[in-house]
Amino acid sequence: MEFVILGLLMIRHLTQYDIKNVLQQKVSPFFSASLGSIQAALKKLESNGHVDLKEIVENGRRKKIYSINLLGRQHFMDWMLSSIAPNRLEQDVTTRLFFLGFMTRADRQTIIKAVIAHLEASVQAFEASAMESSHKEVPEQLKQVVKFQLKTLDLGLFYHRSMLAWFKELMTELEADDDEERSNN
Repeated sequence: MEFVILGLLMIRHLTQYDIKNVLQQKVSPFFSASLGSIQAALKKLESNGHVDLKEIVENGRRKKIYSINLLGRQHFMDWMLSSIAPNRLEQDVTTRLFFLGFMTRADRQTIIKAVIAHLEASVQAFEASAMESSHKEVPEQLKQVVKFQLKTLDLGLFYHRSMLAWFKELMTELEADDDEERSNN
């Protein structure tokens, strides 16, 4: 949550309510959050010195407006280039993709290469599980249960292979953009 908020604050200053609206309207396909989790993340970011808070009164109502500061920007950029948490693959990858435009061309490629490597490892793990599962003897009374457990494994494999293919295509696109820029210079 904190890195989504920092990324949004890289674009403009926001209130808690603004953050909630942006999450619902622009980021909802891969990220949703309650006002309570937004407040908790903002408190953490503020206590760690990553955001600044300005209070104003507008139309008789007090508003807290958050902005990212230099320490917050560095924290965000460091996270963008950090390792992907295995248990947060989808959320971390989609968040990084959403904010990839803040990064240099070289850093974009570094991030996408890391995503591809992570997805390749995930696909290998799913394939190994599928292979191991195919050799196990299943008692008759559990065959229907196991059938759908294996379908879940198939779905995970399909999903990760699809993501891997998509990110490889994005990498090809980024490399083509670099080639085009070099030929124009």
